[in-house]
Amino acid sequence: MNEKSKTIQYLIGITLAVIALSGVGVTAFLAGQLFGSKPPPLLPTPTAIPTNTPLPPPVVSIEAVRAKAELSTVEQSVIAEIYKENLPTGWLDNTLGTKEQLLMLVYGNVRAGFDLSTLQEKDLWTDGKRVRLVLPAPKILNSSLNFSRTHIVYYKNNLMLEKNNPNLEGEALAQAQKAIEQAAMAEGILQQANSYGKAYFENLLYSLGFSEVEVVTDTKIFKE
Repeated sequence: MNEKSKTIQYLIGITLAVIALSGVGVTAFLAGQLFGSKPPPLLPTPTAIPTNTPLPPPVVSIEAVRAKAELSTVEQSVIAEIYKENLPTGWLDNTLGTKEQLLMLVYGNVRAGFDLSTLQEKDLWTDGKRVRLVLPAPKILNSSLNFSRTHIVYYKNNLMLEKNNPNLEGEALAQAQKAIEQAAMAEGILQQANSYGKAYFENLLYSLGFSEVEVVTDTKIFKE
């Protein structure tokens, strides 16, 4: 056998050895995949479940409501007429029917609302998120005259024997404040004050966290 033949045989032997080793490696890999142990599957990470913490019930006290003292809920500009006359006492004036007459137009402002200082413990009831408030009857809180606009629109004097009454205008002004208050009540200022007051306290109590709110007016004193 010459050198060339020996070389060829040597290369064929190496090749067969490599193929044999590769087959063993592949066989071992496949056996490991089929029969070998697999790593345990990853378990999902538990997620914490949030819990709701109950909120404390809303709180309101009768003292807090009383602290608002006189709550003005509506203000009106009012015009009222005041008529005054000086009746005759003399026989001739009385016979002729003569007299002194005055008509005054009065301007003013009237405020109405609630005197909350009269509230008592029994007027406020709460149960968890439920609340009931009984308001006192609305009332006129104050009134003021607008003297710059108030004026006499009519004056007549046909007395013959009697003297004029120098206090006639003053007497008319003395009735002016009461007149504008009566005019405001005739226009429904107390009803408006009652509606606005109830709406005000309803919104206030809802804002404190109450879910069931009832605000009423003392019907023994006031009726809309």
